[in-house]
Amino acid sequence: MRIMKIGISCHHTYGGSGAIATELGKALAMKGHTVHFFSKEAPFRLGAFSRNIFYHAVEVMHYPLFDAPFYSLALASKIAEVAYY
Repeated sequence: MRIMKIGISCHHTYGGSGAIATELGKALAMKGHTVHFFSKEAPFRLGAFSRNIFYHAVEVMHYPLFDAPFYSLALASKIAEVAYY
């Protein structure tokens, strides 16, 4: 089996897509893959430490001219930073 490095962008809240993404990532890590989670906060269902799971906080820049923060730009920047190193 080939070991993969996997990046998962997800919501950190209690249910829905974030929960599914977290459980998928945990299952892949148990099979030996390296999984990186990208989110504003640690996913709720991430739970205990695993040597193959990494969490990367996405820090959102607030700019007073716009109502919504630049989450997409911050997320893409964090993924690129992790992928580069």
